[in-house]
Amino acid sequence: MIFKNILVPYDGSNFSNRAFQKALDVAKKDGSKITIFTVIEGEYSAIMGHSKINQQVIKKQQSAAKKYIYKLESSAKNSNVPVSVKIKQGSKIVNEIINFANSKFNLIVMGSHGRTGLNKLILGSVANGVAQQAKCSVMVIK
Repeated sequence: MIFKNILVPYDGSNFSNRAFQKALDVAKKDGSKITIFTVIEGEYSAIMGHSKINQQVIKKQQSAAKKYIYKLESSAKNSNVPVSVKIKQGSKIVNEIINFANSKFNLIVMGSHGRTGLNKLILGSVANGVAQQAKCSVMVIK
């Protein structure tokens, strides 16, 4: 099977870095395009039980994400793989990934675990949610 449009949900974790490298390998072999997708959440308040939007925190997160993603873009360009980036603000990461992926992509390559708290204890709840809900193929990388 040849995958032409690959989505890499990226959170800066080692797992998502490995997922990007695997996506890059597939893209080089298949002549695919890669889109790196990051969701900026804001702050999480354990007491309040929800995320709140703080524009200063959002700007810092966007700046940090762009710094990491720039390295990935450079790696893809050096491998002659077309790459694009989408950074979105949202609170429900699985829903954001699914909504973005379902219309455009035929493969999602993502890390098995992310950078968020309790999600590290089990197969990442984001990876699990995406794998269950995506309409396209999902490759989960350890």
